[in-house]
Amino acid sequence: MEYMRIWQEVDIDDIANHLVMVEDLFAHCPGCKQIGIDLKDLKECPNCGRAFKYVTSKEAKGGKVDIVVRTRKKLPDLVFVDYDDYERITGKKKAEKLFNI
Repeated sequence: MEYMRIWQEVDIDDIANHLVMVEDLFAHCPGCKQIGIDLKDLKECPNCGRAFKYVTSKEAKGGKVDIVVRTRKKLPDLVFVDYDDYERITGKKKAEKLFNI
């Protein structure tokens, strides 16, 4: 099986509200800032209860596929979101709110 980016319109707020950030072995919840979350059977934040539907990783910057493959094996039910795309879109939205665009 191969991986490729698929472009489709998404609700960035839905992604932001249901996203978990992963490193190699652990995750953290952007909602409550809980760190060191075990990836095994991860469906929601053990601290705040945020339901996870999406996952991303800073380690995937620049198209590094190895973290994507490892994460998909550990969390097959979550959709992997490209970190660069997520940061670009959320940064743009923050700037728009700052300047009331």
